Amino acid sequence: MQPVSGPHLTLFLTLHFAILSHADQYHFRSRPEIEMLHYVVPEHTGNSTMVADIMADARLSRLYPPEVLGQFHFRFLSSPPLAVSIDGQSGVMRTAGEIDREAVKQCRRLQSCLLPVDVAISPAAYFRIIRVTIEIADINDHAPYFPQSTAVVRVRESAKTGSSYSLPVALDGDGPLYSVQRYELTSPTSKLALVVESRDSRLVPRLILLSPLDRESEEVGYHLRLSAYDGGLPTLAATVDIDVIVVDTNDHSPVFESESYEVELLESVPVGSVVVRVQVSLISHLISSHGIRPSLITHTSCCT
Repeated sequence: MQPVSGPHLTLFLTLHFAILSHADQYHFRSRPEIEMLHYVVPEHTGNSTMVADIMADARLSRLYPPEVLGQFHFRFLSSPPLAVSIDGQSGVMRTAGEIDREAVKQCRRLQSCLLPVDVAISPAAYFRIIRVTIEIADINDHAPYFPQSTAVVRVRESAKTGSSYSLPVALDGDGPLYSVQRYELTSPTSKLALVVESRDSRLVPRLILLSPLDRESEEVGYHLRLSAYDGGLPTLAATVDIDVIVVDTNDHSPVFESESYEVELLESVPVGSVVVRVQVSLISHLISSHGIRPSLITHTSCCT
């Protein structure tokens, strides 16, 4: 060390040299960097299927020499939300069971199922976090279905135009992409129609009355069929039979055959003799093998 002199000041300079090994150079510049990796796994992928090679995909061999890579240990930062495992030495991630999208709570009713599966690399000297996202691709493995095969809808004869009634809702175990996408109604009458509402990301069918029903002059019941279709190719469907029953309203009074009756009796008529017969007519409905139809029922009473 040599002094540096000046008119009024003497300054000593000290130089330190450090010789770093090849591995120490990587240790010196390593830090908890965060990588982002994304993988897509089809639903129902089998057990032990390779999902990712973290060592290769994060290109760690470009950052560290073999002697450093040999010290690495891979582990999940937290318990993964799906059945996967990781080899601690190689960083290879595989399925630990069949992947079922519908069994993962985070995926239910979501268009895209993205699951975080973060990986940490140790030892502490080379600590890194690898942010891994696994997307489970949905397949159309569930057909729509109705909870019941038939349903009954009762419509009062006095119901106003625009009245609507609940219909069965089809269920589907798939995600939104392949869930129920549309409904169709097969109906023999133009007085009843289908409307579909959207509630909480679900389609809800309803039956709407387009014009008043007259139970006495028309049918007193209708047989409809509701069909639900999903979003798959080919499309999967389900059907349910709907029986619409028109509930009678007391809008017809009994009718006598005559408005008035005159009877002449002999003074000697015995007690208990029939002196007059009165006939009353009432519109009712009969059920036959051809369906439900209006019918005229007569009732005859006698007076003594």
